[in-house]
Amino acid sequence: MAVVTPLPEREQLLERQWAERPGLLGWLTTTDHKRIGLLYFWTTLVLFGAGGAEALTMRTQLAVPNNHLVGPETYDQLFTLHGITMIFFFIIPMSTGAFGNYLVPLMIGARDMAFPRLNALSFWIFLGSGILLYTSFALHSAPDAGWFDYVPLASRQYSPGRNIDFYCLAIILNGISSSIAASNFIVTILKLRAPGMSLNRMPLFCFAFLAASFGLLFALPALTADTVFLYLDRRIGTHIFDVAKGGSALLWQHLFWIFGHPEVYILIVPAFGIATSIIPAFTQRRVVAFPLVAIAELLVVFIGFGVWAHHMFATGLPTTTLTFFAAASALVVIPSTIQVFAWCMTIFTGSARFKTPLLFIVGFILFFVIGGLTGIMFVAIPFDQQMTDTYFVIAHFHYIIFGAAVFPIFGGMYYWFPKLTGRMYFELPGQISFWIIFVGTNLLFFPMHIVGLEGMPRRVYTYPGGLGWGTYNLIETIGGFVTLAGILVLFGNLVVSWFRGERVGIDPWRAPTLEWTVPSPPPGYNFAVIPQVSSAYPNWDVPAGGLALDVDHEQPSTTPADGYLAEVMRMPHESPWPILLGLGLTVVFALLVVEKFAMAGIALGLCAIVLAAWHWDGPRATVTSPRPTAWWGMTTFIAAEATLFGCLIGTYFYLRFTNSHWPLGDIAKPSVLSPLVLALVLAASVVPLWLGSRLGLLVALVVQAGYFAYSVHDFAGRLHAFTPQTNAYGSIYYILLGADHAHVAVGLLFDLWLLLRWSDVGLRLVRYYWVAVAVLTLAVTGTILSARV
Repeated sequence: MAVVTPLPEREQLLERQWAERPGLLGWLTTTDHKRIGLLYFWTTLVLFGAGGAEALTMRTQLAVPNNHLVGPETYDQLFTLHGITMIFFFIIPMSTGAFGNYLVPLMIGARDMAFPRLNALSFWIFLGSGILLYTSFALHSAPDAGWFDYVPLASRQYSPGRNIDFYCLAIILNGISSSIAASNFIVTILKLRAPGMSLNRMPLFCFAFLAASFGLLFALPALTADTVFLYLDRRIGTHIFDVAKGGSALLWQHLFWIFGHPEVYILIVPAFGIATSIIPAFTQRRVVAFPLVAIAELLVVFIGFGVWAHHMFATGLPTTTLTFFAAASALVVIPSTIQVFAWCMTIFTGSARFKTPLLFIVGFILFFVIGGLTGIMFVAIPFDQQMTDTYFVIAHFHYIIFGAAVFPIFGGMYYWFPKLTGRMYFELPGQISFWIIFVGTNLLFFPMHIVGLEGMPRRVYTYPGGLGWGTYNLIETIGGFVTLAGILVLFGNLVVSWFRGERVGIDPWRAPTLEWTVPSPPPGYNFAVIPQVSSAYPNWDVPAGGLALDVDHEQPSTTPADGYLAEVMRMPHESPWPILLGLGLTVVFALLVVEKFAMAGIALGLCAIVLAAWHWDGPRATVTSPRPTAWWGMTTFIAAEATLFGCLIGTYFYLRFTNSHWPLGDIAKPSVLSPLVLALVLAASVVPLWLGSRLGLLVALVVQAGYFAYSVHDFAGRLHAFTPQTNAYGSIYYILLGADHAHVAVGLLFDLWLLLRWSDVGLRLVRYYWVAVAVLTLAVTGTILSARV
């Protein structure tokens, strides 16, 4: 093994230091990444059950022609909820939230995530978003315009109820949770790796989760901007998507798919990581072409950001534009093929043991190849235009999303089951569950290719007889119930094994990574001695010593590239603030659904008080590293904020270039002098922060507060000339400036907090944030002033 055998005395000391409260209160206040991973696991399983029930209800409805099990309104809500649930509330939180939370720290030799309390907060916000979404179903007001929620169908004119409001606010809340989690994973993987674990020695599992986290961080702002625009259009009366007032319905699709296509790869990349963990363990061979696979995992997500119009070939975009996106769609085949080759060659050249986990990975490879082959067919623009909105698209999508993304999750459940429980699952029922699910999945989704080619449209609640679709739909429905039977066998096997399975040791598979060097289940502190790593397969190496840390809640931090020891941090312990803040934010969004804006503002103020108590209760940061963990956390926050502003600015220019006259109507062009001077004053206010003293901070605070007060006054004064409800220019003008004022307000809160809780680290972070605020304000000001050109 790769770690020094810990002394019993050290284990006992660490057990006392890292122990959390027993019982329900311990789970509610936990910051332990393993417990949070389990909370994600059980929550997403419940939501998976809900999404599966919705799918089977739809399939039963479509089993025969002219069926009336459910009506069109209920069917619309079912297929919308099914899509939202499986994408936002099952696959992503199950892979990143459950598997990632539990395993990433163990794989990199860490004792916890980089920000344990933020980790807990991300779960409680996720839970709140799920409750908010399914409250809509209980109230018979569930979203009903598809998981993509296209306008104008989702506009207030065509959907006057609260259905779409639930969609917008649940998605925004879920996006906050996912962004927090993504930031936490990025910093954890870059900064908390064990000494010696340079990037070329990091497990491929972690490369996959790093890629998915970067994808989420930069993709979610587009969806957030989109849903904020839609909510404001519906409830405030703005006109971002209102063509009659200078808006654009097609803009929704652009923003949605700028998120949506990377999302497909964000869903699948964690599955790649699970596969690259299971294959070496059951072949006793290192993954072929390790560096290429690591790069390919990152490239898949990166290329995905350039493929969004792949979903818009039937919208009337210019042929030249379509050709570019078709080429980009074909390009993503290259990193995908590298990985398939590496997986297959590792299996073929190793000593493969086809146990249940490896069977699910083989099934995953088959589904991924089939789904990829049907996907590459859509590169042909005429074929794509012909097959758009048919069941052929459904077949392709589900071979990837269910066959390729979910099969590794099932395999991972079996593979890491002994680590979580200390017991072995029963092998024969495990293999039976695989074959039932494999057969059922093909029965369910393969006939959809045929009915799609025969012209059956998606999103229809029934169909007439005599079209030749009935037999195929019946087979699909049978396949759905066969798949359900296999899933029930799988979970039944795991439940029985939990109580009656054979007890196993630390490493029943002779697996290569660090999680198999600690007891099963792992203790609260994970590693009594932080391991020293010398390869990407440390459990197959000769032990190389380690770092003994016995003081309360210590965690080493390393350099991002080379894995050199940088500092030793003290980690926070259990805390009540994450669940309270998560509850508060859920209440805020629930009040926004019913348009109780004043009460929502009050609830948001209470959230701010909870956040202040959170930080007052936290340990003081005393670090010597020039770029500590907190700096990296601030970097991810600024990156997400900058991406959001990029989407807002992009929206401004999109609307400008789709209108022949700008500003619209009789609105005068903006003045130059006042906005430009104000922006330069704000930029200059950063200078006193470099003095490194309270006096410098106070001077900066006075200037920044003056800027904020004057800007808000000017902002309100312009409402006499035009309002957000005037036209699309007025809408994007006030949204853009309002967002700028909001992030200046956040900076002021940082200033005030630093005055109360002075620290050198805090000063560096506040200074860093204000530089970003100044840059973004200058960008916003330049965007607004461009209307004069």
